[in-house]
Amino acid sequence: MASLLKRGKVWYYRSYQDGRDVWKSTKKIKKEDAEKYAREMEASRKGQGDVEHYFSALLNQLASLPAHIQTETRTRLARRLMMLQGTTMEIAVAWQAWLDSPMKGNPEQITIDGYKCIWNRFEKWAAKQGFTHLHEIALQQVEDYARDLWRQNLAPRTFNGQIVFLKGLFNVLKNRAGILENPWATIKRLERQTQSRKNFSTTELATICQRATGSHRYMIAVGLYTGLRLGDVVNLRWDSIHNNHIQLVPSKTKRKGKSIVIPLHPVLATLLVERRKEIHEEYVFPVERALYASDVTAVTRRFQAFLEDVCGIVTTEKSTGHRKNVIVRKSFHSLRHSFVSLCAMNRVPQVAIQDLVGHGSPAMTALYSHADFDQKQAAIATLPEISFAPEASG
Repeated sequence: MASLLKRGKVWYYRSYQDGRDVWKSTKKIKKEDAEKYAREMEASRKGQGDVEHYFSALLNQLASLPAHIQTETRTRLARRLMMLQGTTMEIAVAWQAWLDSPMKGNPEQITIDGYKCIWNRFEKWAAKQGFTHLHEIALQQVEDYARDLWRQNLAPRTFNGQIVFLKGLFNVLKNRAGILENPWATIKRLERQTQSRKNFSTTELATICQRATGSHRYMIAVGLYTGLRLGDVVNLRWDSIHNNHIQLVPSKTKRKGKSIVIPLHPVLATLLVERRKEIHEEYVFPVERALYASDVTAVTRRFQAFLEDVCGIVTTEKSTGHRKNVIVRKSFHSLRHSFVSLCAMNRVPQVAIQDLVGHGSPAMTALYSHADFDQKQAAIATLPEISFAPEASG
């Protein structure tokens, strides 16, 4: 048993080093704590401790450090220990490893493109912080990254989507990367705030259709007279367009294989014939499809600029919550809302509207039976014929 001596409130223990007695502070006030600390230090000096013993001694030493350097020292030592592990994975190869893993499921390409944007942002952040391996990303790091996302004023839905994907990627790769516990599992989701799009007024629709040129002219017609989402419009193929209808599986319901059939409105049918004379590729909008694949938001931004700059339509509102400074209220998706609103105004049965827009909610599906083609064709026929002819110059 090491000799102990109390000086003031703190206990010291006697250690024999280099032929002389040396008194060292245990930094302990209670005698039993001081005795334990002294035994551990003496055992370490003589090389008599096991791994647990040395680890306990290390924790005691860390606890004795000034508070302002404890966290930094703990993190630095933890990183050094983890670098000795047998299974590791560099952050630089993690994306491809996730792509190659069957455990990720079978997401659509459009979904993968969105995930890639999320991963690129995280990878750049990790590189800036000096992290090179997945196992280096522990609880402190994911909390730091979550704070970094929060400072960008993301909408809760966007914030949640990024955290959920990163959690999923770490789950898929954790065994190969030597990750014992997924640190992203500790980050709570934010409560979602509903910020819905608004439909266009009749006057706005007339302005949009008359001022649209190029691909926008045809994309707007498809969106307005089918209610398809932007992702489905830019990925529309000619083999999905038939004599009197469009048939496809929307990206939102592709996992379920749920196909929808949308009769062609006369205005849309005429414009598609016109478009076909210009485009001889597989897709109706090949340029926009390629742009959408490389940057999901690029096509949206171009359409927003068209609405604001060409049509003079205010598309945003100021936000009062923690998100972007403005809320987008009118966008390409507003054409889908306008489609539903026009159907409702013309007393199209709910069952027909549901089938036309391919509603994916099980709750909604349970409420209605399916409409047949004649019902949907009659519904489409009730929609007004909005002119896509250019405005006459004054």
